[in-house]
Amino acid sequence: MRTMRETKLRRNTGFTLVELLTVIAIVAVMATLLFSAVSGARTRSNQVVCRNNLRQAAVAVEMYQDDTGRRPRSFTRMAAKPSIIRNPKVFICPADPALKSQAGAQSTSNAFWGNRVNASQEPMGGRSGVPEEGSWEQEIRETTESIPFSYLHPLAWRRDAWTRLMQGRGNQVGVVACQLHGLRSPVQGRRPFTEFEGQTLRAQRDGAVIPRKIFRTMAAPSATPAYGTPVRAMADPVEGTLTVLMTDDDYPWEFYTDAVPQTR
Repeated sequence: MRTMRETKLRRNTGFTLVELLTVIAIVAVMATLLFSAVSGARTRSNQVVCRNNLRQAAVAVEMYQDDTGRRPRSFTRMAAKPSIIRNPKVFICPADPALKSQAGAQSTSNAFWGNRVNASQEPMGGRSGVPEEGSWEQEIRETTESIPFSYLHPLAWRRDAWTRLMQGRGNQVGVVACQLHGLRSPVQGRRPFTEFEGQTLRAQRDGAVIPRKIFRTMAAPSATPAYGTPVRAMADPVEGTLTVLMTDDDYPWEFYTDAVPQTR
C-alpha cells in the first residue's frame, strides 16, 4: 500500500494551471519570434533573387538594342533570342502572388503581375497617332506578351514617350521595375499599378538596381495635370521617396526615373 507521503508526492508532480499557461505563453512568444525571423529571411531572399533578375533583364535590353539597333517592344521578343535571355524565368519575381498556386506557376495567361499591370501603362486615349511598327497590326504583334512575367517595363510605350524617358540623365533611367515588395494601397486608384505602394526596385540602363519608395495621394479633379506634365513631389531625396497624384493620366514615369520627364 502507498504511504501518505508517496501519495502527496505523486499529487505534487503534475503541472498547475498557472504553470501550464506560462509554458503555453512562452511557446507562443517563441513561435511568433521564429515566424517573424523566417518571414524576414524569406523577404530578404526574395529581394536578392529579384534584384538579380532585374539586373539580367536590364542588361538584356541593352544587348538587344546593340544587336538589332532598336529596342525590344516586349519581354517576349527578348525571350525569343536565347543568346540574350537563356531562361525566361528571370522575368518572374519570387514574390509574385501567382506563384502561390501550382496553377498560377504554370500559367502563361494574365495570372502574373506584370501581365496584368503592364498593359495598363498606356495613357488615356488608347492607340492613337502613327504606329511605330508601320501598322497597328504589327504594333500589336510586337508589343503583345505571350510569356508570364512579373516586372513592369516601358518597352511597349510609344516612340515619343520612350524618347522622353531616354532623355534622362545618362544611365540614371530605369528600364525594368518591380513593385511587389511594397504593400497594397488602402486607396484604389484609377490604374491597377496604384494598388501597390512603398518599396519598389528599379533596374537602371547600366544594370544597377536601386530601391525607391513610391506613395500616392488623391487630388481634386481640378488638379489633374496635363498630358506630359505629371505632378510629382520628391518627399525625401535621400530615401528616394516619391509622392504621385493618383489623378495623373500620363505614363507612370515614377517607376523609371527620378526626374520629371520633359514635355513633348
